[in-house]
Amino acid sequence: MNQTNQPKIHIHHNSYLNQLIYDWFVRYNPLYFVSAACFIFGVLLVSRGIRSINWIDGQILLTAVIEFYQLGLLAGAFILFRIFNQRRPAVILAVMNIVFLFDCTYQTEHISSVQVIGEIAIVVWVFMVALKMMALVWIFRIKVPVIGLILPVLGAVGIVTGPYLLYYTYFDATFIHLIMTWYGVILAVVYFWFRPTAICKKKLDLMCSTVLDRITNAAWMIWAGFYLFHLISWIRFHDINVSLANLAPVFIILPFIAKREEMTWIGSLAAVLVSLVNPSFFTINAFLVGFVFCIKAWKDRHPRLYIGGILSFHFALTTVMWSGGPFPESSLMMILLSALLLAAVGLAYRLISAFIIASIWVLIFWHPRGPRDIMEWGGMFIGIGFLSLVTGVVLNWKYRATIARNENSPGSPPSKKINSPVPANGLPLAQSVQTPRDKVARDLNGFCPYCMIHLNAGKSRCDNCGKRFI
Repeated sequence: MNQTNQPKIHIHHNSYLNQLIYDWFVRYNPLYFVSAACFIFGVLLVSRGIRSINWIDGQILLTAVIEFYQLGLLAGAFILFRIFNQRRPAVILAVMNIVFLFDCTYQTEHISSVQVIGEIAIVVWVFMVALKMMALVWIFRIKVPVIGLILPVLGAVGIVTGPYLLYYTYFDATFIHLIMTWYGVILAVVYFWFRPTAICKKKLDLMCSTVLDRITNAAWMIWAGFYLFHLISWIRFHDINVSLANLAPVFIILPFIAKREEMTWIGSLAAVLVSLVNPSFFTINAFLVGFVFCIKAWKDRHPRLYIGGILSFHFALTTVMWSGGPFPESSLMMILLSALLLAAVGLAYRLISAFIIASIWVLIFWHPRGPRDIMEWGGMFIGIGFLSLVTGVVLNWKYRATIARNENSPGSPPSKKINSPVPANGLPLAQSVQTPRDKVARDLNGFCPYCMIHLNAGKSRCDNCGKRFI
C-alpha cells in the first residue's frame, strides 16, 4: 500500500515545485529586474572608478556598453514577443528599456565634457534614442502618432543640450538651467495638449488594452521624472545657484492639467510671483506666462484670460532692463497701449471686467493733472459729453440685432398664443383641407390677421370682423 502511494506523493511534490518555479521565475520573472539592478549598480561603480583615474575616453566606452545592453533588451523582447508569443516577459523587457531610454545612469553629463568625441557621442546617443523608440513600436505592433515619437526624442535633445551649454558656453549657469526647465515644461504642455496614445494594430482583449494604456502612461511619467532628475543633477554637477524663480515654469503645467479657468489664473499668477525673487528672470517668465494666457484663452475659449495675457506682456516689456531694486515704472505709451488693448478685448467679447480693469489701470499708473479753473472744468465736461454721445451711438449700433428682435415693428399685432380647436375630422388645421385659401390660413397660423380670431377652414372672410384676407 505504501509502495503504491509513494510515487503519487512524489509526483504531487514535483508538480507543486514546478508550479512554484513557474510562478516565481517564469510568470513573475525577477531575473530581469535583478539583471537591471546589478547592471545599473555596476555602471555607477565603474563610472566612479573612471572619474577617479581621470580616464575621459572610458566614459564613452561605458556609454557604449549601456547602449549595447539596451539593444540586448530589445532583442530579448523581440524573441519573446514575436517568436515565442510570450507577452508578459516581453512587456517587462520593454518597460526596462523605457527606463534606460532617458539615461538613468547619468552618463550624458560625463560624455558632454569630452571635446569633439563627446559631441559626436551625444549626437549618436540622440539618434539611438529615436532608433530604439521605433524598434519598440515595431516589435509590439503598436501605432503611435508622430507627436508621440517626436516628444521623447526632443526630450533626449534637452537632456544632452543642458550639459553641453554648461560646459562650452559663457552664459550664466542659472539662466541656462531656467531655459532648460522651460524647455521641459513646453514639452510637457505639448503632451497635455495632444495626449498621444498607443494603439495596437491587432485587436486586443480588455486586459491587454488596459495593460497597454497603463504602460503608455507610465512611460510618459518615467521620462518626465528622469528629465526632472537630470535638471536636479546639473545643480550638483555644475554648482548652480538656483532660486524660486527657477521653479516658475513648473507652475505653468497646472493650467494644462486642469482645463478650468481658475487653474490658469492660479498657476500663471504663482509663476509670476515667484519670478520676483530673481528680477533678472522676471522678463522672460512674464513673457512666457503671457503666451500661456493667450493660448489657453484661444484653446478653451475663455476670453477673460486675454486680460491676463495683456497685463503679463505689459509687465514683461516694463522690466526688460530690470536687474534689482524697486519695481520700474511704466511709460505713458505702454499704459495707454495696454488700456486700449483691454478696451478692445472688452468690446470684442462684451466683457465689462476688461473695461473696469482698463479704467483702473489708467488711474493707477497714469496720474493726470486735474482741472484748475472753471474753463478747464468746462472743457472736461464738454469732452465727457462728446464721449457719451459717441459711446451711445456705438452701443446702439453694436446691439442693433438684439433691439430688432426684442422690439415689435409699429402696427404689428401682439404675439399671443391661442390654442386652436381641433377640427371634427381629427386632423390638424393645416392638414384638414388642401385648398389655396387654407394655405393662406395655414401660413397665418389659422387666425385672422386683423382681429386674431380663429378662421374656419375653407372660408375667405372672417366671421367676426367681416374682412376678406384673400
